[in-house]
Amino acid sequence: MAEANKPSNVDVADSQHEFDTIKHHVSFEPPAPKPGKEWRSYPELPTSQDLNPDLEDPHQVANANYLLPNTWHEPWVNKNTYLETHYRLQREEAITMLRYSIQKYKEDPTMMDDEQTCIYTRVYVRGYLMTRLGPMCQVQFSTARSGKKIRWTQTHRLTVGTLVAVSTARDGFKTICMPAIISDHRVRDGLDQSPPIIHFQWANLNDAVMDPNEELVMVETKYGYFEAVRHTMVGLQHVANTETPLDKYLVEADKSDLTAEYVRENPRMNVSSLVHHIPDSSSMTVEEVDAIMTEVCEPLQTYSVLDGFDKSLSKYTNLDNSQLKAVHRILTKELAIVQGPPGTGKTFTSVQALQILLQSQEKGSNVIVVAAQTNHAVDQILIQLINGGYKVVRLGGRTQNEVIKRYSMYNLRRRAAPSRTQRADRDFKTFESARKKNIGMLEKVIDDVFPADLIKPETLQSAGIITESQLESLLSEQAWAAAPSSSSDLPTGPMAEWLGNQLTQVKLPEEKEPEFEADEDNDSIDLDAEDYDLELDDCIVDEDANGGRIEGKLLPIRHLWTGANPQHHVEGDLVIRRELRKSNLWDIDTKHRGAVYQYWQKQLLSLHRQNFRHILADNARIAKNLKINRWYKDTKCIKAQQIQIIGCTTTGLCKYRGLLAAMRPRTMLIEEAAETREANIISALYGSLHQLILVGDHQQLAPHCDTPGLGEDPYFMRVSMFERLVGLEMPYTMLNMQRRMIPSLRQDHPVVTEGGARPSIPGMAVPSFFFHHTWSEALDENLSRYNVLEAEMIVYFIDYLLMNGVQASQITVLTFYRGQKKKVMTTFKTKVKHWPPFTNVFTVDSYQGEENDIILLSLVRSNGPNGPHKAGFLQDQNRGVVSISRARRGFYIFGNMLNLAYAGSSSWNMWGRVQRVFETQGRFGADSRLPITCQNHGKTTWKCHPEDWCPAQLSCGHACTRQCHWVKHEKLICPEPCERILPCNHRCQQVCGEACVCNCADFTGAYSHDEFLDDNSALQGGIDKSRTAPFITLDQRRMGAATGNRGNRRGGRGNRFSRGLRPGVGYRGGSSRAPIQTVGGVSSVRSDNEQGNNSWATFDARSDDKQKLKKAQAQADLTESAPRSNAANLAIQDTFRPVTVDVNGVRSIGEGTAAKTITVKGAPSAQKDNDLLNFDDAIYTATLTTQSLALDHDLMDAEPGNAGLAASLPQGRRAGFAAPHQPRPHGGVATTGSSPAVRQADTPEWELASLADTASVVEGDDKDSEADEAAPEHSNDKGQDGDAVSRRTGFEGQEDLIFF
Repeated sequence: MAEANKPSNVDVADSQHEFDTIKHHVSFEPPAPKPGKEWRSYPELPTSQDLNPDLEDPHQVANANYLLPNTWHEPWVNKNTYLETHYRLQREEAITMLRYSIQKYKEDPTMMDDEQTCIYTRVYVRGYLMTRLGPMCQVQFSTARSGKKIRWTQTHRLTVGTLVAVSTARDGFKTICMPAIISDHRVRDGLDQSPPIIHFQWANLNDAVMDPNEELVMVETKYGYFEAVRHTMVGLQHVANTETPLDKYLVEADKSDLTAEYVRENPRMNVSSLVHHIPDSSSMTVEEVDAIMTEVCEPLQTYSVLDGFDKSLSKYTNLDNSQLKAVHRILTKELAIVQGPPGTGKTFTSVQALQILLQSQEKGSNVIVVAAQTNHAVDQILIQLINGGYKVVRLGGRTQNEVIKRYSMYNLRRRAAPSRTQRADRDFKTFESARKKNIGMLEKVIDDVFPADLIKPETLQSAGIITESQLESLLSEQAWAAAPSSSSDLPTGPMAEWLGNQLTQVKLPEEKEPEFEADEDNDSIDLDAEDYDLELDDCIVDEDANGGRIEGKLLPIRHLWTGANPQHHVEGDLVIRRELRKSNLWDIDTKHRGAVYQYWQKQLLSLHRQNFRHILADNARIAKNLKINRWYKDTKCIKAQQIQIIGCTTTGLCKYRGLLAAMRPRTMLIEEAAETREANIISALYGSLHQLILVGDHQQLAPHCDTPGLGEDPYFMRVSMFERLVGLEMPYTMLNMQRRMIPSLRQDHPVVTEGGARPSIPGMAVPSFFFHHTWSEALDENLSRYNVLEAEMIVYFIDYLLMNGVQASQITVLTFYRGQKKKVMTTFKTKVKHWPPFTNVFTVDSYQGEENDIILLSLVRSNGPNGPHKAGFLQDQNRGVVSISRARRGFYIFGNMLNLAYAGSSSWNMWGRVQRVFETQGRFGADSRLPITCQNHGKTTWKCHPEDWCPAQLSCGHACTRQCHWVKHEKLICPEPCERILPCNHRCQQVCGEACVCNCADFTGAYSHDEFLDDNSALQGGIDKSRTAPFITLDQRRMGAATGNRGNRRGGRGNRFSRGLRPGVGYRGGSSRAPIQTVGGVSSVRSDNEQGNNSWATFDARSDDKQKLKKAQAQADLTESAPRSNAANLAIQDTFRPVTVDVNGVRSIGEGTAAKTITVKGAPSAQKDNDLLNFDDAIYTATLTTQSLALDHDLMDAEPGNAGLAASLPQGRRAGFAAPHQPRPHGGVATTGSSPAVRQADTPEWELASLADTASVVEGDDKDSEADEAAPEHSNDKGQDGDAVSRRTGFEGQEDLIFF
């Protein structure tokens, strides 16, 4: 059994090769310089001379400016020149702008931050953080030179991997320049402190500062990013000593187009995955389809790919002919270049080819490396492979995709079997033990130099700072023993006694950050994710369980105690030199002892500085061994899990070069290769590679170059390897069938042209349009362009599309400027508040490889009709191609075509063709008009200006802010503030479309001295709780009672309502209303003989309610039993007694009574309208039994013309309703005049529809058109003030409503 588990000689050799490869990369030492190859000996990190050359030294100036031209349009002379050219360009981009910033600071040390430079002053070392990634210096600093408040959670200042330059404040870069790399951008307990704290690693540990009192200055540039090129430069030095089969193509532009060696050796592959369907399978049984599928696939499982695919395969696959050719090239050629214009299925083609490669090899035998410029592009292709069942690992932890995070290297390590990594685990323990021992040595040095109290005299003597006799003189005096310290906090011992009153505690300098009113708002804050989408996770911090937060032991560095030196003596002063020569330290003048002690502190620090740096260097070497150990363990995990695909960004190809080279991949595929710098791909040419696959489109986005001048002639850093090779006419395959864009713009694949494959845009008659305007642009504070009116036009257009049923996720706004991106998003928030914030706004550069159903393109640039005409970014044809090729269904451009036509030839060549396409189709709005078509009416209207999106009027009287839309007005909830004055004289605080609510006692009917009703009381028992509005609870009523009269501060005490009225219960937020007084002739007020006592204090409301309930039921029974004809009239008598309330809330009932009789013509018969006359509505019953409490409401005569629902209501219920299209009353409860009864204050909203139905019964015939016209309340109650159904909550059918 032991023999079975024993590794074979091959396994041992492989393991040793992996270990040696990793060690060679991690511990790489550049070779000695040779003539013509000096670049190969340059260190990984820049030197002081690189960043701060002596401008008086011609040799240093020449070295700093030495660059070679990038002759990309012709083959290279030799490999060394090819590699050196790209190496020097990468190095120049990394350091040239920082070099420039240092020179500016030297010329003006008082300079503030500017567009290129960040200055950090009052920098002090606070300690060293000892991590497994090496020692990191912790410093505090000031951002006073910024002049603005820094938002550390958003800014890209001091990002991990950034190169900074440090000097002493005294020197100011005259002679001292110490490069460092930011290693931890920790905001919490770091940058959020005052002063802020940052960690960095010294480029040269011989520069490590140990003195906490040394004031430093730190300079950072806003251009260039060192981490993006750091590992590329080292990779190029490795490639210089590595020969690959690809050199002849990349250097000499060889067009031999050879087949890869491993394919020549075994050309048979399993290509059965290319079979996607069986023709006419819909007319076959499942068994027949399976049989044919087996018959077709069987010969394809061992298919020779050397001569291409059989033509008969095309009828079984979803790939078009150009894609099949591309798949064949990827499978066979050493250098496979595939160009895919937008929407032609580049990623799909790549995945199809990778599936064949993986199915044709033994699982886990060979890994394939898949890389792309951006994390998103890598994740996109990896997800498709994961869905295909292939084993994948993702290097780098910057992905935001939750699926991909599960396939990180960190999670793979966690799943690894311990037996597979025994050697790595054993080595790890050894290195970790050595690291801890090293930290202990460093702690001892720091404790000696920076003790918790005072320096031990023995330490000074052993360091040679004081003599043996001076030590003996200090220790021989025993006077200190007889004078104990008066404070336990003060140091004790011979040194403390010797210092006496010269002992002083060191106080940290007051370095609180200045308070600035304005926040920093530069372009770096508004960078798109892809603009800074680099492998920051492992520049210093590898992916780990702590999410990238560096953990380690902090060794603080600071003096806690020192000697007083008011005269600021230094060691060079004559008096100090004289005192130091005294053999008896007690003979030193007391007033000079503090200065002497400070001299000893500096001497001790100086003597230990070199030893301190040596220990740090040892720690850095141990950290490299730990990295070797980790990568070696990773190789074992990858093999043990039989990983088939390793994915990372093109930056990660160089960063993880040692790990990837150890895996010896033979195939590497680069997605979006035309967007990747050539140097990134060259530096990843591992010796084991047999095949390089480049998939992209050089007519889309080009590589980034932040440094001015390097992207243009003669350096051409923005020319990719893909573009260079295609330009040199190297063999490649082009995909030519469009699968994304709408047919009117491109030649399409059948999946695009088939009917119904691309649904039309709701509310639009045309799927594309160019809206031309001449509105002028502007420049924001960050010097980024924006166009206000263009942004508003786009925002209102988005609103129109959303109102027509388009989902927000289906719309994307693209623009060439970050200023416009911000303007569109902020305009949407301020102008269109009824939708959630719209965030699908991107710059064109960040949208490469993406698509959406509807694309709105904002061109921004415009200086009016007369110019001056400038195109800026718009003249870049690569960006232009990306911008016009993202739409699947709808594409709408907003911009000044006149400006683009006259801005220059480049602009016209790009956009002139676009204009001609739109003009040919009749979709160019030369007269500044945008056509929209109503789905309901089929009417087309033209919008010329943001103000043209004219609002209609809702039933409540407010303007409808939506454009012509398919949703009916009664389904909309009005978002405007409610202007209604409630019966309690308070203004409603809800929005118009919500139910009016007030928690005051007058509105809820509950005062602090009220007797609360029991849940089982007669009143509550008479109410059907299913009809009680959900928004006024018993707790709310009690709350109103507890607050007393505080709720009515504006209008005094106001009117007190009856419990039966219960204002707010079912209140729909209409105009002010008066309460119901009587129904069916039943008096709501007690007669004189029932009164008993006029005092409110002795009035028993509960008993009265019970009594009135019985009478109401008896009256209802009599009314029901009485025979009536349909033509009979119904007499309703309203009797009431006046009630008054004094200032203390005590109520008095008047002596006199009043009565009024209302005759309703055409009252319904008892047989036909049984429910209406029985008053089964529990709320109506409650009203009948509690009307004796209604106060101070004038009765109104019925309006003669108000039939329908109004006729079925008592007079009081009809009072005070606003007319449908009249302004709402701004006063209190209306007591005079009359208007149509639009709403009922006491009836729950969800019952209004049924009440409207019964209203027509009272009128006689609900189908009579004349009755409908005479009673507009019927429709008004449903739509005039917002649909009666649309505002309710807790009901069925809610999905039909539109809420804001």
